[in-house]
Amino acid sequence: MNQRKFTTFLEKLTHSFNPEKITEIAKQADFCVRQRRITPFKLVTCLVAIMASSTIESVADIQRRYCEWSDSNITYRAFHNQFSKPEFPEFMREVLSSLLTDWLQPALAFPEGHSFHQFKQILIQDGSSFAVKDSLKKSFPGRFKTVSPAAVELQVTMDLLADQPCTISLTPDTASERDYLPEPQTLSGCLLLVDRGYFDLEWFQDLQDAGGFYVARCKNNINPTVVSAHREDGKMLKHVQGKPLKSVQGKLLKRQRTELIVSWKKGKHTITARLIACWIKQEKKFSWLITNLPQTQFSLDEVSEAYRLRWQIELLFKEWKSYANLRCFDTGKESVATGLIWAAIAAALIKRFMCHSAQRILDKALSTRKTAMCCTMTFCDTMLGIMRFDQKATELNARKLIIFLGHHAGRAHPKRDCNSGRFSLGLQLCEVA
Repeated sequence: MNQRKFTTFLEKLTHSFNPEKITEIAKQADFCVRQRRITPFKLVTCLVAIMASSTIESVADIQRRYCEWSDSNITYRAFHNQFSKPEFPEFMREVLSSLLTDWLQPALAFPEGHSFHQFKQILIQDGSSFAVKDSLKKSFPGRFKTVSPAAVELQVTMDLLADQPCTISLTPDTASERDYLPEPQTLSGCLLLVDRGYFDLEWFQDLQDAGGFYVARCKNNINPTVVSAHREDGKMLKHVQGKPLKSVQGKLLKRQRTELIVSWKKGKHTITARLIACWIKQEKKFSWLITNLPQTQFSLDEVSEAYRLRWQIELLFKEWKSYANLRCFDTGKESVATGLIWAAIAAALIKRFMCHSAQRILDKALSTRKTAMCCTMTFCDTMLGIMRFDQKATELNARKLIIFLGHHAGRAHPKRDCNSGRFSLGLQLCEVA
């Protein structure tokens, strides 16, 4: 164990759950004017720890654990009153924002000289929805009204190299995903990976004009003009040049990929991009990837492998829903439901922070999923030490937790990761302290 890195980790953890810091956030959000028996610091620390370590379905579950941890006898009504405050969700959102700022740090990197090393950030954008209590359907209308009348969607931008989300928005399930794309002007020197739900030619052009890059799946109904086309083996396909894609896509080979340069006319402007066609045998149709990455620097294989990294955000969502209580809570109050969702995400966030920190301290590749599953008793003891201002207990249990993760949260198939997993494009564990 690297003692210097462990000390840095412990300092970051205790700084993030600093009583003065959390109280100030609570005051700025108008969540509290003066300190009461249920302090913002104890409430946040307890909430995050509980969400990360046990199944929670109602406020009563949290109240019982809070009373146990704080050695107090707070009634359910008094406890529920804190969650019912209109300012509660804003307070928890600001706490989450603070944790994101504290814990967003490099976890993965491309080596110097690698074609993808040039990007300041590699971002993945996607959304994930889940049902909430039916009585919330006015605040959070669902898309599938007969199945889930009320549902929310989390619009997330994930920083691949930090292996953490960097922005999160909570919306009704009916909200448009495209409205939550980052502003193109903020993505200069960055690469964005998105699914076909975000396909928007004009937005892609704005991103390119701002100095950013993208790799995206396309809808099957696109019909640009083919400027040029090459098979995967390098042979030029002259017979498709200058024709609409729909009229020639049946002539593209199915046993190997095809790379095309295509263009669309949009008013007075012409939008040009690379298009990669890959036949999906099981679905009996082509899958299309569009990108503005230069052909001279990024091969067809590299573009395809880069897009596969978009799957990391799906794994993030799976962890949130499986191991951090991101679920339909038993409450019909919008403020309670929203605040608990932010608390659940904060719990998921601390698990990834633990995983990345343990990787650095132990110099060993760890699984964020296994870490999410492991964070139970020792993790609770660590958070309890913070809550009770017991520095010795906090350090002892944090050390035990790191050692435990080293033994039980290692990646199951490190060789496969390099050959066909997330490291296949050249990603490595970041060596920054």
